[in-house]
Amino acid sequence: MALTPLYCSQTFSVSDVAHVDAARRAVIRHARELTDDEEVLGKLTLVVQELARNLVNHAGEGELYLSHNNHELDLIAVDSGPGMVNVAQCLSDNYSTKGTMGAGLGAIRRMSDRFDIYSQPGKGTIVFSRTQLVPSPPGKRFEEGVLCTPHPREEVCGDSWAVLNNRIMVCDGLGHGTQAREASAKARDIFLNHPTGLPLTELMERMHRALTSTRGAALAFAEILPEQGTVNFCGVGNIAGTLMADRPRSMVSANGTVGYKIGRVQSFSYPWDESTVLVMNSDGINSRVNLAGYTGLLGKHPAIIAALIHRDFKRSTDDATALVVRHV
Repeated sequence: MALTPLYCSQTFSVSDVAHVDAARRAVIRHARELTDDEEVLGKLTLVVQELARNLVNHAGEGELYLSHNNHELDLIAVDSGPGMVNVAQCLSDNYSTKGTMGAGLGAIRRMSDRFDIYSQPGKGTIVFSRTQLVPSPPGKRFEEGVLCTPHPREEVCGDSWAVLNNRIMVCDGLGHGTQAREASAKARDIFLNHPTGLPLTELMERMHRALTSTRGAALAFAEILPEQGTVNFCGVGNIAGTLMADRPRSMVSANGTVGYKIGRVQSFSYPWDESTVLVMNSDGINSRVNLAGYTGLLGKHPAIIAALIHRDFKRSTDDATALVVRHV
């Protein structure tokens, strides 16, 4: 029952009760391609129903994002509504500000295999729910969260991303639309099948040769080496890499377009420890991402951080990818 992973997020705009049912049907239809476990599907039905309903009841409107890999199905509800003054109180059963039964958020948390929430009064709320489809591989050391969405006028996304063990890739096909997707999808396939231990600079050179038949791309790799206390970064073009720790630290990318023209390919090393958060994003995200005003955000699940960056710093003129990685 394998289905191609959704590395680009499906987006459901929710501003009416009719959208709630439409989102639920679409998510469950997709989930049935991944599992026939009726207990899992029943829990997921409740989760998507409550997430979408909360967008209408408490924010008036918002977006519900769906993605999955081979192990998990993720839902992220994002709004810019009134937010919550006391998140813990809102998570408790029988608490409601709208005269409902008050079981929404508490039920979502109970039915989710992984759950997190971030809210600020006057700035909106982000809720993350993960449904585990099969057990995660043993020894997983990092967890990621990502939102990857197409240009508003396109059906397909020209960005791609991937995480393979301790290596991370973000690719932005030149422009947007089908040809951009062809370039980024090819880069993703090569990344997921490259030989173990291949230096990042050699991997970038290999990508450059392979993408000459496409319109080209901006591309970056990160490699986390926790035993050495370092993260290596190799980028060409405008994929931004930032380390969020005591202070933000930008990582260096070279000028050029992979598959068209690049100069000397270099990899740079930066300090890494278990408190560091890695953010990589395409230029569909504003280059001036500043998380200083978001108290407690960096302690949240990477999916929450990625969704907030996507919500508050996304441009409306391009594909947009925000990927966040941290220690489990």
